[in-house]
Amino acid sequence: MNNTVAKLTGILIIMVCCIGISSAEESSLKMRGIYTILDFTEGGHVENDFGANTTAEWWYINGEAEAVSPQSTIQHIGFFMVLAHQESIFFPPINGSQSSHLLTFYALYYDNGTSFFDYTEEYVPQVMLGNYLSIHTPYVYYVYPGGSNRLCGCAYTGYDLQYLFNDTKIDLNFRPIVEKTVDQADQPLNFITYEHSCGIHDGSIFLGEEEYTVTSKMGYMDHMITNSDLAWSMDMHGWNWCEVTAGGYQAVVYAVRGKDDGYDNYSSKHMTLLNIRKGTVIADYSGNEITITESDWINVTDLNRSRPQKVVYSTDDLIVTIEAENLAYFNQTVDSSIGFVDFASYQPNDATIEYKNKKIKKGSAFFEYLVSNWHCMDNPSG
Repeated sequence: MNNTVAKLTGILIIMVCCIGISSAEESSLKMRGIYTILDFTEGGHVENDFGANTTAEWWYINGEAEAVSPQSTIQHIGFFMVLAHQESIFFPPINGSQSSHLLTFYALYYDNGTSFFDYTEEYVPQVMLGNYLSIHTPYVYYVYPGGSNRLCGCAYTGYDLQYLFNDTKIDLNFRPIVEKTVDQADQPLNFITYEHSCGIHDGSIFLGEEEYTVTSKMGYMDHMITNSDLAWSMDMHGWNWCEVTAGGYQAVVYAVRGKDDGYDNYSSKHMTLLNIRKGTVIADYSGNEITITESDWINVTDLNRSRPQKVVYSTDDLIVTIEAENLAYFNQTVDSSIGFVDFASYQPNDATIEYKNKKIKKGSAFFEYLVSNWHCMDNPSG
């Protein structure tokens, strides 16, 4: 048994043994930090869990790191990692068995404004899925075929991430420090996202011979699940997602555009503001409480898409502003209907959060603007 499995097994034994104890014993265990409730939102799922034909599921982590050269020159990078799988009755079978789609991708953002993106995928028989992904468990155990890329752990113990691609080697641990929040919508895209939004990163990223020590004390992680009767990207025009960490605040936004919404209207909107020092939710907004103003539009002619460079999310007492210029894009254009382009960008400084007219806090932002193949052919008016 490897160390990761042994660690998870030990934690599960502790948690199971805590079931049915008295309230006094429970309080004592909580104070000692060794008791938690089994949380089955951590593990993987298949399409039958939702009565859908297609399910896509991924675990996403972002953060920041820096390297100090022998000459004491400091270089910064931003990063995100995604480990995912898709299940669908429409996938071609492998040796007579329904297949599962495993995929990973990541981006690195450099000080000089450049970025690097990598994507890899593989299909395996669904009957063998348990070799690569824990299903219906209170922890995630994701091991991409070959074993080099893996994510293991849970919110209680922390998550260990290992990723290897060519001369890039990533070894991280992420421990949440805020309460779990949830984003969920039935329309236009049926999805649910479990967010362990803010946490402490430890570890290193090796780029060739250079070691970057992870410095982001306020990294982000979520676990998103979408399901549909067709390919999930066919249910919408696209989405707008961002995570901003500034001062003692963190803001997380999910907004989804229906197929008739075009580029700058949203059928579903949700924003959460957290206090990262206390680990609690300060405020929660949805629907018409949120105004999204997008500007500085860029037409990406070779992809037949447009994207905003600047976005302001505002409510009656909160203003969040991002202007993410360092871009990596995930082009998954398959045919006229089922593909998408995801513009994933990073802003190292000067993203802002202003709450209740208090002093404006500045920090970093990660921002996604996804456009499906159902995109409008007209340019946005923003």
